[in-house]
Amino acid sequence: MATIRPLSLDVLRPAWTGEVPSPPHDALTPAQRRDHLRRFPLSYLGVTRAPEDVDPDRQISPQDLLIAGRRSLEDLLARNVFEPTSGPRYHVYRLEVDGRSQTGLVAGLAVDDYDSGMVRIHEQIKGSRAQHLANHLGIVRAQSSPIALACADDDRFSAVLEEVSARLPSLDFVTHDGLRQIVWSVNRPDKAKHLTTVMDNRPLYLTDGHHRAAAAASYRARRRDQQNNRNGHPDPELPGIDWMLSAIFPASEMRNRAFHRFVTVDSFADFLQRVGERLAVRSANHDEIADRSLSEVPILGWIGDGRRCWYLIDLPLAPGNLPSTVIDNLDPVRLREHVLHPVLDIDESRSNGRLTHRPGSDDPAVVEEMLEPGQMVFVMRPVSMADLFEASDRGLTMPPKSTYFEPKVRSGVFLHRKELV
Repeated sequence: MATIRPLSLDVLRPAWTGEVPSPPHDALTPAQRRDHLRRFPLSYLGVTRAPEDVDPDRQISPQDLLIAGRRSLEDLLARNVFEPTSGPRYHVYRLEVDGRSQTGLVAGLAVDDYDSGMVRIHEQIKGSRAQHLANHLGIVRAQSSPIALACADDDRFSAVLEEVSARLPSLDFVTHDGLRQIVWSVNRPDKAKHLTTVMDNRPLYLTDGHHRAAAAASYRARRRDQQNNRNGHPDPELPGIDWMLSAIFPASEMRNRAFHRFVTVDSFADFLQRVGERLAVRSANHDEIADRSLSEVPILGWIGDGRRCWYLIDLPLAPGNLPSTVIDNLDPVRLREHVLHPVLDIDESRSNGRLTHRPGSDDPAVVEEMLEPGQMVFVMRPVSMADLFEASDRGLTMPPKSTYFEPKVRSGVFLHRKELV
C-alpha cells in the first residue's frame, strides 16, 4: 500500500536545541507565535510564519513573507545549526511528555500514495492554506515539518524501532514546554530494508499535516507542469518532490485530544433560550457532566452576575433505523448540524472570528480556566482511533479541527533540503 524510503536529512545540532525547534503551530494563537519569535528569534517559526503571524501594524505581502522565511532558513544554515546529511537514512523519533511517549519512524512518503488515496485523510482542506504552503515549498525549497501519520500496530515494525532506540541517540533534548525529543539514525541497511517492506503492506492515516500533504501534491504538480514547458532542461528538484517528510507512529501510542468550540456571544442567557426552543437543555454540575449520556454535550458560559455556569445540551444521535455513518454521531458533526448552523448562523469554514477552536482537557475545572469573558464553550469528546480509521477508510470527511493529536512532531529538528536559490 504505502511506499516509504529513507531521506537525506540534516539533523539539528545539540547546541541549538534551546533556540531552533518550534512549538506546535495549532497550540498557539498568532499573538503567542509572535511572542515566541520575539523571545527566540532563531526559532524555525521564522521560516514557517503564516500571514496571520505578522504583527498587525506591519504590512507585508504573502510573497515577501515567504522570501523572509527563506532568508531565515539561510541564516540558520549560515550559523551551521544543522548537521549535514550523511546520505539517505531512516530515523527513529521519540516524543515524551507528561509520562507518556510515542516512538515512530521519520521517512519519505510517496506523494503518489497521497494522490491515489493510499494515504488516508479525514479533514477538509482549505485551499488558501494549502496554496500558501505550496508557495512556501516553492520559495523556501526545504521541509522541516514532518507530516504525522498513524499505522495499525505491527510487531515487526515495533521490534525494529525498539532495537534501534536501545542504542545511544544522536539527539536528546527537552523543549521549553516540557517535550522531550530523542532521535536515532537507522544505520544498518538490513533494518532499513525491513522497515520499507513492512510499510509496503499497509495503509497510513494522516493525523496531523493535511494541508502540508495537499501542498506537497500541489507543488509537485506545478513543478511537473513547469518541467514540461522547459524543452527538456532538467529540473533540479525532480525526483525529490515525489517524497514528503513524514513521521509514522503505531496507532496504540497516539493520543487524540478534543478540539473544544469557543464562541463569542453577546448574551449566554439569550442563547440558552433560543437553543432551548429546539433542543433539551439542563443545568449541570461537574459530576453530572462526567456522567452525561452519549448524546449530551457540555456548555459553559457566563451568566449576568459574572458566574460561569454549566449546562448539558442534548444533540440527537442518528436514529438506529436510518442509514448513518461513523461521522454522523461525532460531537463536532452534531454540534454543527443542530447548533452552529441553525442557531448561531456559523459556518465553520468562515466564522469571521466568532468561532475559535482550542484543544484541551474535558475536565470541567480545566475548561473553566480557559474560558474568557464574552465567550461560551462547547466541550467535545475526543474522536477514537477506531472511528478515525473507519471514517478515513470510507473516504468520509470530518469538520475542521475534529482531532488534536498530542504530542506533536516539531519543526526545526529535521531538515529535508532542496536547492536554495
